[in-house]
Amino acid sequence: MTVTQLTIVVLAVFMAAFIGISWWTSRQNSATAGSYVVGDRSLGTFPLLLSMSATYFSTWTLLGSFGSYYRDGLWFTAFGTWAVIQVSVYVWLFGGRIWLAGKRFGFITPGQMMEHYYRSPVLRLAYTLVGICALVPVMLIQLTGGATALESLTDGAIPYTVGVTIASVSVATVVLWAGFRGTVWMDAFMGVFFGAVMLFSLAFVAGRTGYLDMFRSAAEADPSRLVVSGRPFEMLELWLGLSIGAWVLPHMWQKFYSARDPKVLGKVAAISPFWTSWLMALVPMFIGIAAIVPGLVPGADENSDSILPLLFAEYLPIVGALVVAGILAAAMSTINSQLLSSASLVAEDVWRRFFDRELTGRRLRNVNRVVVAGLTLLVYLIALSPQGAGYLVPVSALGFGLGLQLVPTALGVLYLRGITPHGALAGLVAGVVALALVAITGLSPLGPGLSGLAVNIVVTAVVSRFTAPVDPEQVATYRHLFSRYYREEAPIVGASEQEVVR
Repeated sequence: MTVTQLTIVVLAVFMAAFIGISWWTSRQNSATAGSYVVGDRSLGTFPLLLSMSATYFSTWTLLGSFGSYYRDGLWFTAFGTWAVIQVSVYVWLFGGRIWLAGKRFGFITPGQMMEHYYRSPVLRLAYTLVGICALVPVMLIQLTGGATALESLTDGAIPYTVGVTIASVSVATVVLWAGFRGTVWMDAFMGVFFGAVMLFSLAFVAGRTGYLDMFRSAAEADPSRLVVSGRPFEMLELWLGLSIGAWVLPHMWQKFYSARDPKVLGKVAAISPFWTSWLMALVPMFIGIAAIVPGLVPGADENSDSILPLLFAEYLPIVGALVVAGILAAAMSTINSQLLSSASLVAEDVWRRFFDRELTGRRLRNVNRVVVAGLTLLVYLIALSPQGAGYLVPVSALGFGLGLQLVPTALGVLYLRGITPHGALAGLVAGVVALALVAITGLSPLGPGLSGLAVNIVVTAVVSRFTAPVDPEQVATYRHLFSRYYREEAPIVGASEQEVVR
């Protein structure tokens, strides 16, 4: 059996597993939006931990980070710092508070919380649109990365276009059918699988390069890549975008909503560094730097974002077929939650909020399905365009940079009392405009995301200083909700049907 045939067989097995999981989970969904979007807020520790792990084990980590270490050397350890720190810190800082407000008021989207706290429908709409736009580049790299890896391993026998098409059709089908529970269990399956893949890859490469002697060999081949090259602003933007910028993206926010209780989120925060973080920090660094050693990974110069599949194609084609088919499947499992989140934002925060307040049940699910199909087609067409297949990390950085622009508004709800509705809206708009201008012109040394955030913070602070504050009763409601639970562990009563915020 050829490598191409084996890859097709393995990919078919993954697709069959996805379909089986989708069928099983679809039987557990109720007719409510809360069930379809956040799984009835019922996830325990390990399903949520594994689901978040699979979100990290996307093409960004499995392909893009390996390539960035190879191209940029140890400079990219900023990513490693983020991986170790942010998983626990941001779950701990934000997760519990987001869950508490979501449970109390029945939120299933971030925009609902923004409008409820700030009393601003316009801010809700702006926050939602920026969130969706931020997810598009992140969804894009899942399709392009998986398809590129598939094409590399099979030496073009499965072309890039075929890989993108397979992933797009499969993702849309699963999301339309299974909803949130389906994405969670597929994420869990892929999280375990790729945790094992990364451990095996580390052991294999370490054995071939003499373990820590690899760094000496890499330094002899190209010493410049084992010296931090500076570029502090670029490193800061990378760190901030991939930490706090990633955690306010809609699909991560909705994972917080989905937990059974805040203690689940606390356990996820405690366990994550011992499962997800060190794998993300150390494995890509070791293998990416090892690829600098001449002859270890043929073709790395021409296709650095495919180091892992190129490595196994050279030495263990059978394992390579498993890895590459799995990478495409992992890309699909990651984009699932992002696509579902984007669809729920359009359905809840745009269509139901501004056009049809009585939208419920089957009609709401139909709107979600139309949006899923439309967004899938949009990302598919971008992936096929000449501009769609750039390096994975720079493309996704645009999405994380947009995510950074959501941070001041979100912090106003969770921690900072001084941000006003007009300040939050003005800062968000100004930050996005500044990001776009810098991305187009390249005029600022700070980079697009960091430049946008700096403008955002300044505008938010200035406008908040001269505009009406958030209703004091609303501020007191949220602060009391947070403090009462954390001080007394008082039970949180969910919203009644009349209290649910639409």
